[in-house]
Amino acid sequence: MKNIKKSLKIATLLVCAYASSAQALVIHFNYATGMDPTALAGFQAAATRWTDILRDNVQVNLNIGFTALGAGILGSTGSTKVTYSYDAYRNALAADAIGVYDQAAVAGLSKSSCLNVVMNGTGVNPAGVGSGALFLDNNCNANNNTIRPTLANARALGLTAAVDSRVDGSISFSNLFTWDFNAADGVDANAYDFVGVATHEIGHALGFISGVDILDGNRAGNYSDAAFTYIAPTDLYRCSDVSKGAGADLDFSADTRTKYFSLDKCNTTLATFSTGVAFGDGRQASHWKDNAGYGIMDPTAGKGEVMTISALDRKMFDVIGWNVPEPGSIALFGLGLAALFGMRKRNA
Repeated sequence: MKNIKKSLKIATLLVCAYASSAQALVIHFNYATGMDPTALAGFQAAATRWTDILRDNVQVNLNIGFTALGAGILGSTGSTKVTYSYDAYRNALAADAIGVYDQAAVAGLSKSSCLNVVMNGTGVNPAGVGSGALFLDNNCNANNNTIRPTLANARALGLTAAVDSRVDGSISFSNLFTWDFNAADGVDANAYDFVGVATHEIGHALGFISGVDILDGNRAGNYSDAAFTYIAPTDLYRCSDVSKGAGADLDFSADTRTKYFSLDKCNTTLATFSTGVAFGDGRQASHWKDNAGYGIMDPTAGKGEVMTISALDRKMFDVIGWNVPEPGSIALFGLGLAALFGMRKRNA
């Protein structure tokens, strides 16, 4: 198991378990001594949003606190990652597929033990070390035959213990911004939606991550295609026109080309993703496309903006292995790096 955490110092850990009694998911918080009760209540409200949606009988353990983050960063999440063979992960998804979305997603996944991946960078790129040129990686080494989900995601799929003391992630909030801790009556025009941002950060720990962020941060290096390129569950549904044209299973490149969310072997676009901080569109790949209105996993938030979980968010968590009630009215088809959440100006 690889534990990827921020450097947040949590002095004395207290325990706060919070979940709706009607649901199976429990989100268990370890929080720093002296945390403002208002902020803690905001985290609890964010947890309730997820426990009202996700029906898996598991416990997720999260460290939470405030610290000084980088300029423009509202929150940051470091998630614990675990690694499984692609076969084991796909089989767990298939066994857990109880609704129309996850059944369709599993049907669209490769039945081979090795994924064919369009990627760039690395020291094995035929165009040269670290080149941005695309190539088809189909050599069936570690990055082709393994999947790296978050620990929480693995719990939901029954790949590891549903309940134990391991920390699933650490969430840090910036202490440099003005927060509104109750969006029920709207968010103050000069403040950010605390419960919304907390919901977003918990979403990363639950599994909305992308291995492309690791590639993006190391694309220019002279390393093998498997060194920094472990595929995350959301990447299984990451497509492009190039990957579709090449007959590849997914697009795992760091560049500015459009990458889209698809459940039917890249034939239908449900949404688009962000493409990378260094070589992409400036936003981490572990998010929806910025400012597209897709849902809670948008990479930025604006002052006065109320943030909520969308039907599209629910669909993604469903297809990566969480049990999510599926509204019949929704059409079927339409870190190594910490996941960072940023601020943005609201559109006029």
